[in-house]
Amino acid sequence: MGDWKACVGKMSDREIARRFGIGASSVGRYRYSLGIPEFHPEDSELPAELIEQLATRTNYQLAQEFGVSIKHIKRKRVELRVQEPKTVRERFKPLEDIWTNEAIAMLGQMPDTEVADRLDISNFPVKKKRHELGIQAYKRPVPEITPEIASAFGVVSDAELAGQLGVSVSYIRRARTKANQQ
Repeated sequence: MGDWKACVGKMSDREIARRFGIGASSVGRYRYSLGIPEFHPEDSELPAELIEQLATRTNYQLAQEFGVSIKHIKRKRVELRVQEPKTVRERFKPLEDIWTNEAIAMLGQMPDTEVADRLDISNFPVKKKRHELGIQAYKRPVPEITPEIASAFGVVSDAELAGQLGVSVSYIRRARTKANQQ
């Protein structure tokens, strides 16, 4: 029972409650009694390597490499007064040269931002080309909820199950709620 107390202030009260099977209000009262401030992921320190690269890399590139939200990176840029660098590319590169068969094959197979990074262009031409060709936006595949996965509902926390499957906690929560209704 004492394990959860070590997590107070390092994750949200709700997440501690979910992981250890106790009430979020109990966690909050305990945290408050010790004078520990609420956990806010955006308050966590960014890695020094990321901060060193703020002047040379885009928010998207840094978020992909370090697994940090773009919002958190933007906040740090404002705090340090570091502008996001513009994507350096050949000026007025004709789009006809960009849209090869290989480039068109990437559309809808990955997020537009990733296609733009790979082609070294902005997001707008990628989105525009995808719309012109009638290609749907990329949707990350999610696993089907099998009876084996459903048997883990209530045994393993939603957050842990989501981490194992590589999906959001809300996806697992919706699936669990749907399974309980049937």
